[in-house]
Amino acid sequence: MRILVCADIHMGRKPELAQSGHAAWGAIIQKAIELAVDVVALSGDVVEHERTWLSVYGPLLSGLEKLKNAGIHVVGVGGNHDWSVFPRLAEDSDAIKILGLKGTWESYNIQDVRFIGWSFPHSHVDNSPLDSFDSSLVDPSHLSLGLLHADFGQRTSSYAPIDEYALLHTGIPLWMLGHIHKGGSVSGSTAYYCGSPFALDVQETGAHGVYLLETEQGRTWKEPLFIPICPYRYEICKVNITGIQDLESLRRAVTQSVRAYIDQLSPSGTVAVSLVYTGYLHPSLDLHQVFSFESGDSELLFQEQDLEVLLLNRQEDATELEVDLDQLAKGNGPQALLARMLGDSKALEQLGATYQRLEAESFNTRGFNLLHRTSLSHEEAVNRGKRAALQLLRAMEIQRREHGA
Repeated sequence: MRILVCADIHMGRKPELAQSGHAAWGAIIQKAIELAVDVVALSGDVVEHERTWLSVYGPLLSGLEKLKNAGIHVVGVGGNHDWSVFPRLAEDSDAIKILGLKGTWESYNIQDVRFIGWSFPHSHVDNSPLDSFDSSLVDPSHLSLGLLHADFGQRTSSYAPIDEYALLHTGIPLWMLGHIHKGGSVSGSTAYYCGSPFALDVQETGAHGVYLLETEQGRTWKEPLFIPICPYRYEICKVNITGIQDLESLRRAVTQSVRAYIDQLSPSGTVAVSLVYTGYLHPSLDLHQVFSFESGDSELLFQEQDLEVLLLNRQEDATELEVDLDQLAKGNGPQALLARMLGDSKALEQLGATYQRLEAESFNTRGFNLLHRTSLSHEEAVNRGKRAALQLLRAMEIQRREHGA
């Protein structure tokens, strides 16, 4: 049996570089028919949320019918985004079998494979669905495949936290998971995150696609095969600017670094690149003036044959200021004070604690209190505080040199 597995399509959410909010669904259907698979399996978050249901209802149903007419079964589980619409989908279409509605475990046989899955009964589930796993669903006469939308390896989470040991000791030889948008084997185990078939934002770097599963004489699973289907990808390129003193040289360094990075990937389609500047920044350079981005949030960097490389208006400054902190710290005034602080580990620890407190307090403001909180580690808070101090020192040093002080 051949099975095409995917998750986190998020129909209704339009990625910046995709043609529509359901372009990935069309690409999945096309690939399933092209490969003549027996089953398409969906591991949750097929739609973005209930508010987008009307816009994706037609394309979703027509796609299911197209797969049905091609003789391809569709089986899936509901994730935290589509928990409320999947029960309706199950009623409206006989072209899909949704497992485990209302938070129960359920099995479904197609030929020699038994699909076992659980669906979100609500948008948030704090307990592990494995706590209620029914081991009797595992049938030795069938090769099992587990489908689950969950937060793997987490003790606490609002999105169905599952323990690695518990998952890998269910008796199911292969699990295909949804929720995390980066695909691949988790902890080198027999559980795989499908990843999002199309990259949904600039944070989802690398190739995106689906997995092809094949049984071996109905007894074991072959190694899951990743198949890229996304016509674009996001990447992050580091540019070392040590020794560069003028903007034109810096622009050339960016182009050369990006081209060398792209050559290693050998991609096709569109590649959208964010920059991270590293090394030592000369005080005369202003990184904000490297590219103007007059046409919008991206600019065409180069194009050749079937490849288009875009430069995104996302530039991270990870450089160090080209200045002798020790010498600067010997002087007087605010620059010397700041330089001494940057060389004092205790002062940096205190700065990090302050940054961490302010970051936590920001969630209490009206504009941020609805966001999902992620606690900033103390180490990261120290790094961010140090980065802010260096940026301030850089601005002060540039101002001093401009005025010849």
